[in-house]
Amino acid sequence: MYAMTPLQLPVTTVRGDTVAVLPSEVDAHNAPMIRDALFSLLDQGVPSLIIDLTSTNFCDCAGLRALTRVRRRADVLHTPACVALPDTGSVRRVAELSGFMCDDQVATGLAAAHRRLHPV
Repeated sequence: MYAMTPLQLPVTTVRGDTVAVLPSEVDAHNAPMIRDALFSLLDQGVPSLIIDLTSTNFCDCAGLRALTRVRRRADVLHTPACVALPDTGSVRRVAELSGFMCDDQVATGLAAAHRRLHPV
């Protein structure tokens, strides 16, 4: 059995939102570590969370499952959260085919994710 090591995601604050940048590949290998890193941010009490996949080139069903669990945790904690997807590419296509795009907590790009969290 392999031991999982903690994953450090690049995290910044943009216009009051905590933005976690996901790696170029999100798959069965690193999805549990990504999920746990995002859970940790939520458990620390961030006021809002944008999960940035705009630079991610590959995401499989394990990655989408992990992101779904993170969004559910955010809902339970009443923390506004949104997934920012790229405009085009395989990550967006997988999200479309899986129905992941149908969620109101998914947006195209960081600016749209911010607007989704803070509607006028």
